[in-house]
Amino acid sequence: MSITTIGNHLIHYEAVGRGRPIVFIHGWLGSWRYWWPSMQALSTHHRAFAFDLWGFGDSSKATNPSNASELYRFSVYVDMVDKFLDKLGINQPITLVGHSLGAAIALRYASKYLGRVERLVTVALPVQGSSINERLLTTDADGFISRVLGKSNSFPEVDSETRKTDSLAINSVATELAGINFTQELDECPHPLLLVYGEQDLVIQQPPGEGNPLRQATKNRYFVTLDDCNHFPMLQQTAQFNRLILDFINADGNLTNLTPKEYWQRRTR
Repeated sequence: MSITTIGNHLIHYEAVGRGRPIVFIHGWLGSWRYWWPSMQALSTHHRAFAFDLWGFGDSSKATNPSNASELYRFSVYVDMVDKFLDKLGINQPITLVGHSLGAAIALRYASKYLGRVERLVTVALPVQGSSINERLLTTDADGFISRVLGKSNSFPEVDSETRKTDSLAINSVATELAGINFTQELDECPHPLLLVYGEQDLVIQQPPGEGNPLRQATKNRYFVTLDDCNHFPMLQQTAQFNRLILDFINADGNLTNLTPKEYWQRRTR
């Protein structure tokens, strides 16, 4: 286990591999741990990093509710990414991969620090506040998983970490993001961007409607829905998910002439 500090607060992180850097940011449920299969898969050609956001895993927690706002705010998490990269001296630009809450953090970071990101992957991005399951605003991690996901859609890599989570971190940032719309940031994103959703996700709803502009491929943006997949595609469809990330990282201009869903389905069968 590796630890670094930002001010008086600890950040637990793990790293593996060599090559161009790729940084994974977890979501509301779990910690860095569920990224481990993807980190291993990409470690042959990349230096993969994953860390616990404050309030999650083995990173610092608020000592009491009165100072929780010092750690458990969306803008604080965005700045946390920047400070983490600087503290470890990670070469930039990076590929940034975020899941649910982590996807929102990754998108905002890429918008704020344009020159520090090369490619961006968002998994289960809550584009609008209404796409977030309302139970995240009030329920702890264990309760949410048992009542919403159920045993069939949970995994040891997630379950083993939920007891470490500060419920206030989940609820407060979910409440904050419930009032944010990321549509404009997606439209203006200058980086190659891959949006991934599980077709059966019960935590974050994907943008509705086949005609939705966000679901259309452009020269810079690809939208992929994974069939028969819930909230954790990196665990539920590990091989397909990792192939998807690798193909996107190594994508060239030829992909703009293909339908990404058809292309990646063919590649991952």
